Amino acid sequence: MIRAIALALAPLIAAPIAATRQPPPLPMLPSVAHARVEVAHDHIVTIEDVDLPRGGWRYGDLDLYVAFGAPGAPLAFDARLLSVGDGALEPGESDAGERLPVDHQSHRPPTARELLGPSQMAGVVIHVPDASFRRAVARGGMAVLRLRSLLALPDEDARTGREVVLRLGAWQGTPLTLASVQVTSTEKSLRISGAAAHLCGPDADSWPLAVAVLPVPWPAPAAPTPAPIAPVLAVRNTTDNLCIRFWEQP
Repeated sequence: MIRAIALALAPLIAAPIAATRQPPPLPMLPSVAHARVEVAHDHIVTIEDVDLPRGGWRYGDLDLYVAFGAPGAPLAFDARLLSVGDGALEPGESDAGERLPVDHQSHRPPTARELLGPSQMAGVVIHVPDASFRRAVARGGMAVLRLRSLLALPDEDARTGREVVLRLGAWQGTPLTLASVQVTSTEKSLRISGAAAHLCGPDADSWPLAVAVLPVPWPAPAAPTPAPIAPVLAVRNTTDNLCIRFWEQP
């Protein structure tokens, strides 16, 4: 199954790097609308939907840098640009989006703008052509950048479950808003018994974040203490990552 998904996602292609410098800031304020982990028996797929409003953008290609999370570099990576209709909050369920070209890098090159994760970490440059972004924001002034990473199933710990780390980002020194976190099983024979999430990093507030688990576990797990809060209400730092743990039913 991993092979089939890897073929469906774009392969990571090595590319030359240059000294890290900081280009002009993005002409819009991004936000992370959804962070999702899809669990199968032998792999996981992480998905981050990043909202990109038109903002002050008028023209020009966008090169965006996304650092890899943990437990390591993905087996495959896919970036797609989707359109949000006028008055809508997210893309339509049937919208597959436009696949964008990506280049693997050992750190952010000077031509790319930092989007998720630090510049010094390995990741990918996502190329958003002018014409593609123009089409995506034409309907409602908003585009969604959907990032999918195929990863081997993280090692299991009896107490802490399996853990994955997703990178978050900042814009001009302000942490990007994180709206929701979700963990779901993609196979009928596999059920998630529980999940937990918190911000992690050198200065992170470790208060638990609310996580939606689908299908809903039964019997329902005991309510966590302290009670989790909505991710959008969490105190964020620019160096924070998102740590998600999940447990499978035996």
